[in-house]
Amino acid sequence: MAQMLDPHTTLADAVIGMVGSRWRVNYFTFLDEDIGFIYLAAPAVANVRTVGSLQKGVAQVRGGVCNIYTLKNIFNRDDGNVANPKQIGFDVFNQMLQEESVIKLAFVRDPVERFAAVYRNQFSINTKHGEQRRKVFEYLEMPLDENLSMLDLAELLTEEEGLKGLVPPLMPQRSLIAYDLLDYNFIGRHERWNDDYANISMEIFGCETPIFDPVADLNMDPEGANLPSNIDDETRAAVEAAYAEDCDMIAEIDELFPDGFAAE
Repeated sequence: MAQMLDPHTTLADAVIGMVGSRWRVNYFTFLDEDIGFIYLAAPAVANVRTVGSLQKGVAQVRGGVCNIYTLKNIFNRDDGNVANPKQIGFDVFNQMLQEESVIKLAFVRDPVERFAAVYRNQFSINTKHGEQRRKVFEYLEMPLDENLSMLDLAELLTEEEGLKGLVPPLMPQRSLIAYDLLDYNFIGRHERWNDDYANISMEIFGCETPIFDPVADLNMDPEGANLPSNIDDETRAAVEAAYAEDCDMIAEIDELFPDGFAAE
């Protein structure tokens, strides 16, 4: 259930405030005004698969083809397949957010599994010079050679105010998808993406459309979908504490969106 807004604040502005900036909203929001959908993505939550598949779906229904050769193709708005709020104007974006006929969709993931994937892909010692890792280590005033464990990072998220909001991969899913602001039509699960995306894409496009799978198509796993977790109990508890709001959200989603679609 979307929360009440200050009457002087537009819904689009409230979303910007919750996600963190206009840049973030533009980067993580994918929409089509004519077809009528808005997808808010969260890093490491089936986002690459969903964006790539939406790109291919929009291209198909317009009589074209979308070829994806690199991950950069996924988030490229220059090809005209899928827009962001800046391209259509934030006034139109605000109208779309409130329009009942526009399908609002998102995907969520078990917070522990998501954190494990984010840690391995962006914050482990194996990614020592990665951009997101550099920002976090600079904020923590730690040398890049420091081998910060998954447990260490999870505990720091509760100890260091502002750390979770520093970079999008560490942000709670609840904030990234503006869960408490938007009346979603569909919230699927990363864990059952194949079935859930097939259902919502049929609702969006009215026909079967191509699927993009980064593992099969590019031999890459940017979402950490196939990485074994192997998370010990202490680390699991620390992650659940750091992302308690996401755990609560997912429990609510299981009740309100039992098959992905909002319950009548």
